[in-house]
Amino acid sequence: MKYDHDVIRDLMPLCIDGIASEKSQKIVSEHLAECPDCKKEWEQMKHNINPCENLPLPEDTAKYKETAKRVRKQHRLMLLKVTCAVIAVIFIIGMVGNFIDGARFTPEAAAKAQMKEFTADLYETPEEMHKASKPEITIIGTIKSSDGKVADTCALIYQPDLDAALFAESISDRCDLLRMGMWISSGGSCGKYDENKGIYMTGSGHSCTFCNKDYVFTTFYVTDKRIKNISFTEEEKKYTLSPDENGFCGISCEKPIDQFKGTDVYEGTATDENGKVLYQIQEITQKRDNGKDYTYYDWVKAE
Repeated sequence: MKYDHDVIRDLMPLCIDGIASEKSQKIVSEHLAECPDCKKEWEQMKHNINPCENLPLPEDTAKYKETAKRVRKQHRLMLLKVTCAVIAVIFIIGMVGNFIDGARFTPEAAAKAQMKEFTADLYETPEEMHKASKPEITIIGTIKSSDGKVADTCALIYQPDLDAALFAESISDRCDLLRMGMWISSGGSCGKYDENKGIYMTGSGHSCTFCNKDYVFTTFYVTDKRIKNISFTEEEKKYTLSPDENGFCGISCEKPIDQFKGTDVYEGTATDENGKVLYQIQEITQKRDNGKDYTYYDWVKAE
């Protein structure tokens, strides 16, 4: 595109001062390559004009630049302070939240907070549950995963006003960023407790997308003190566990997400110190209210 000589000469001072746009500088450069008269004018103008960047600044302007530099530094420092204050407030809110909802800093404390809700299964109406006394929760034992990121806690819950008890478990994890890595209850299961049952088996799992793992726990609680060993198969592996002084034992299995083959325990025996089988897992079929059969596996006394 051809440009008028006057337009090009109006742009020349801006180009010499270095404040013209790249497009304007290109236009002037292309025109000078074709126009000897403008080229001559350019050389003369370039010789007579000192670029603005080479001009000495007045004293007041230099002081202003130093003041502006200090102000920008103070603004950055203020922004840093505000950011730190916000982080501190979030941390304090998380800590206070933990205290308010049960000081859930351990898997046992997290389980207690969650297990209070399990007692709702003992009441027929919300009004009964609202009037209920506080449950008495006795922690039986806790198993942690090998990486320490997830734990499964089992407990007995006794409801005084109903004279009823539950055997419950609750899984906890460390993946809640707002609470700065505190243990947070994330689920569990429960069932009516009967001391004469002899042995309880329960299992729970937790998918952690933050850890990219699936966690599965199989836990046992025995009230029959004759039981010294529990043998069973889990994930195609055979295990033999011995209950502790509380009658509690269990294992943790971890795998990358969606790589578990099967986590249900379908076979197992509980033996005494001499190896005599006291209980074994059997398939049990019951009728549901709708008339359909329900099949599950549970421990039954050996004949």
